[in-house]
Amino acid sequence: MGGKTINYKALGKRLQLRRRQLGLSQCQAAEEMNLSTSFYSRLERGERVASMETLIRMANYYELSLDFLFQDSLEPDMSGMQEAKLAQAFNGKSPCQTDQLINWLNVLSDNIDKLQ
Repeated sequence: MGGKTINYKALGKRLQLRRRQLGLSQCQAAEEMNLSTSFYSRLERGERVASMETLIRMANYYELSLDFLFQDSLEPDMSGMQEAKLAQAFNGKSPCQTDQLINWLNVLSDNIDKLQ
């Protein structure tokens, strides 16, 4: 709980910015790093996930530190906290009460736009 997830779109924008600062095309950068142009293009758009090896290769190529590369790319992973809050809300409830809570959550979820 309390971990971080990578925002690949933010990471891709940082890669794109550095590539443009160096005056390189995607094709040139991809070729220099032994990556396919289509894969590199998808990395810049945040549509693909790179291995740690590839991330290190890109950081070295662009002469960037990994922490700089990931700056503004790490976001809190809220899923664990949300699950803990839900578990706490359901804790100690009977099966009937649990069903009622689920029904209320479904009603709220279906009408959330009207409630704001």
